[in-house]
This record gives sequence, structure tokens and C-alpha cells, in this order.
Amino acid sequence: MPYEIFTKKTPRMGNPVMSFSKLGQITFNQTAARQLQKAAIENILVMFDSTEGKFALKSTSNKKDPRAYRIRYNEKGNGATFSAKTFLDYYGIDYADRRPIPIDINPDSEMFLEVKLPEECLKPKKGQQPRLIGVG
Repeated sequence: MPYEIFTKKTPRMGNPVMSFSKLGQITFNQTAARQLQKAAIENILVMFDSTEGKFALKSTSNKKDPRAYRIRYNEKGNGATFSAKTFLDYYGIDYADRRPIPIDINPDSEMFLEVKLPEECLKPKKGQQPRLIGVG
């Protein structure tokens, strides 16, 4: 029987990664959390471009903005998270399985995080045909 090379499910340590947890939270690994904390990002606005399947975050200093989410940094310094179940459900983003998504954090940019979500994260909308993937 020939050997098969195992592909790791999580990217190498040292690379910033976000994922959607089964609880409907958006989580950041240790590297991403350190970058966010260094940039003093606490309150964010969550955005989604449903046409392009792009997810973005924008920092806000207005703590009273009703649209703002607060990032919680883990005390041990091993990550950060914020609850976004309503957002994920509204846009049909699948969080049933945790999938690591490599990200770039640019604290000097208006949108400090902008990433195109993998196809498997996007659920077809009601009445829409599921996306078919060609074989062969």
C-alpha cells in the first residue's frame, strides 16, 4: 500500500489565523491576537460583502456605537475572540466546522482585516442552487 502524505489542518504557528467556532464566535490565534492587541484594537465593526464573499473588520473608538463588537483577549495571551453568531447566521456563513483562515492584519488601514472567505464557509441562500464543483 503506498504512503500518503498527511496534510495538517492548521497553518504553521507564527502565521495569523482566524476561524469561526461552533459557538458562533470569531476567534484569532495567538499571533493574530498579539498583532491586534499591539495595535490597541478593542472595538470593531464587522462587515461582509456578499457579492464577493469578503469579510472585513474596521476598528472604532466609539464604544457606544450599537454596531460595535468588543474583542476579548484571552488572559493567557493565547488568542482573542468575539461573539458573532447573529452576524454569521444573517449572512449564511457556515460555522459548523472550525476552519482556519489565514489572514493579514494591517492596523494602519481603514479596514485592518479584509479576507475572501473560502467557498466551503458560504452556505447557499434559500432558493439558491448549491454551488457545484466540477470533477475531472
